[in-house]
Amino acid sequence: MIKDKLNELYEILKKDETLAEISIKSFKRPESLPSNETSIVIKPVGPPIQAAHGSDTSLSKMFLYQVNVESIDYMECKVLQRKIEKIMEGQGFYQTVGGLDEWIPEIKRYVDARTYK
Repeated sequence: MIKDKLNELYEILKKDETLAEISIKSFKRPESLPSNETSIVIKPVGPPIQAAHGSDTSLSKMFLYQVNVESIDYMECKVLQRKIEKIMEGQGFYQTVGGLDEWIPEIKRYVDARTYK
């Protein structure tokens, strides 16, 4: 049976009380979601990469995900990303360089996007 890390992360985030009522999706924010609704989007930055080798076989994989929080409330983005950061650390992920922290006028929402490895 093949494991799907993206789905595992989705399920773990969805189980958290703080995040349970927020739209959490993979790859893209749903277009049907009202623009004033907060959302979390998990996007793979690339495919899983073999990270360690031994005896001509891959021993581990490296995953790189971007987690976007979009909200009309700047502080809500910060609070949610802090919660996500703790959950990701619990899964062995740590924040890496890259991301976004700004107001985007075209969509009228704050976006806090962080990359985790």
